[in-house]
Order: sequence, then structure tokens, then C-alpha cells
Amino acid sequence: MAIAFLVFQKLAVLFLIMGAGIFLAYKNIFTKDVTFNLSKLLTTYVAPSLFVSSFISQEFSVERLGLLLIMIGSAFFLLITRIFLVTFLLADDRNMDKYAALFANVGFMGTPLAEAVGGKNAVFFISGFVVANQIMQWTYGLYLISRNRNIINWHSLLVNPAMIATVIGIFFFSLPYDLPKVITDAIETVAKLNTPLSTLVLGSYFYKADFKEIFLYKPAYYTAFLRLFLTSLVSIVLIWLLPVNAYDMKLALTIASCSPTAMNAALLSQIYGGDYKYGSRLVLLTTILSLISIPINMTIASLLYL
Repeated sequence: MAIAFLVFQKLAVLFLIMGAGIFLAYKNIFTKDVTFNLSKLLTTYVAPSLFVSSFISQEFSVERLGLLLIMIGSAFFLLITRIFLVTFLLADDRNMDKYAALFANVGFMGTPLAEAVGGKNAVFFISGFVVANQIMQWTYGLYLISRNRNIINWHSLLVNPAMIATVIGIFFFSLPYDLPKVITDAIETVAKLNTPLSTLVLGSYFYKADFKEIFLYKPAYYTAFLRLFLTSLVSIVLIWLLPVNAYDMKLALTIASCSPTAMNAALLSQIYGGDYKYGSRLVLLTTILSLISIPINMTIASLLYL
């Protein structure tokens, strides 16, 4: 129960920062161009620096590297399990709903929450989930949005900031010596921007949102239920059954699995011809409802294994 209360506290802080993002958008400080450039800054430099920072702060051990590989494999397993569930629970013509139910906002929501609750140890492991999440989003996820296998961007799949940062992080993690403190301090300073910046930007997306469209479209609640409760609870049971006794790994895996819908539900839809407006509404709806769902899921997880 203590972990659930801590998560709720951290979520409340994140939502207050989101409120500041809404205010900055209202004051025309966070314009569309500003938020677009901040999003690029976050995804290209700040979030990757957080992953690198989490690696270089760890003491190398074969056991810890093995746990990271188990984390990546477990993330793939949970995502594939979700695909099977969602295939049976949503009609073939509801591709955007399938995408929203499958993929989590690990970057803007999961990682800041993991850092707030579990520190760099949790970020170290959640980077493994990001790898699996990126690969699945740029293959199966992109197919869901476009319905065109030929559009899958293999270059973006393999050469993207999250993948590059993870490879760099593992390289530094494996070195037999520490980096100079001036370098690690610089990386950590940039990494500290991730939580406030990502949360402010996420909050700015709420400004000018049509809350009637968000809250009054009933089919969206079924998708939110699948994303935030049903598939999350299935994931929690599967994490509980994992034959691994690693608290930080299971904490990161749980937070990532219970996070709201990925921002890419809106961003990739805009690029590849999906229903961009509906994707945006699903992101906002699941983000708001996650204030309730994540503490509930973490309570269940804490009773089982946290």
C-alpha cells in the first residue's frame, strides 16, 4: 500500500506540473511551434541523456546486464500478449483503438514516474521497456495505423534516439572504469530536465482540447478500460509469475505496463494517415484516467510482489 500512496503522490505532482503547462499554453508561451521544438528536444536529447545517465550511475555486473536483457524480453512478451488480447477484444476496423490499448506513454509519463518512485535503478530497467516499445510501435503499430506493411520504417526502428542512447549506455555501463566526473555531472544535469519538461509539454497538449469530445464519446471508454485496467491487470499477473526476484526491474515493468496511451497514437497518425484527432483524444482521456488507474494497479502489484 505504501508504494501505491507514493505513486499517487508523484502522479499528483506530475498533474500539477501539467497544469502549469496548460497555463503556459494559455499565456501563449507554449505555442504550437514551441511545444513541437520542445518535444524534439526531449525525444532527441533529454530523454536519451536520462537513459545514458541511469547506465553510467550503475556498477557493472554480469547479473545486472542479464536482468536488463530479461527486462527487454519480458517487455516483448507483455506487448505480444497484449496484441493477442486486443485482437479478440476489439473489432478489425478499430485500429486506432488497438494502437491506443497496446502502446504506453513510457517516455512522457512512465519514465518520469519511474524516476520519481524508483530513482535511477528504475530508469535503468525502464530503458529496456522503451527498446521493446519502440520496436513494436515502428513495426506492428505502424502497420495498424497505415494498414500498409511497405510503410514500416526500418531505419527509424534501428536508428532512433532511444535505441542509440541504450547502446551508448550499455557501452559505458560495461567499461571497467568510471567516466570523468565532469562528464557524468553534465549528462545528469541535462537528464534532470526530463521530468519537468516532458510533463509541461504533455500539459500543454490539454490546452484547447475539446473536453466534450474527450469525455462524451462512449466507445473511447472501452479502449481506456482495456489500456488502463484489463491489459494492465493481465500484465501485473504475468510480472508476478516471472521467475525473477528483482524489485527494481518489476517496479519499472509495472509502471511501464500501466502507463496511459502513447503520444505516438496522435503523432504517427498525423504522419501516416490515421485518425489523428481521435488518437489525441485517447491520449488525453487515458492520461486523465491514469490518475485513478495507476494507483489502483500499483496497489494490486504491491500486494503481489512489490
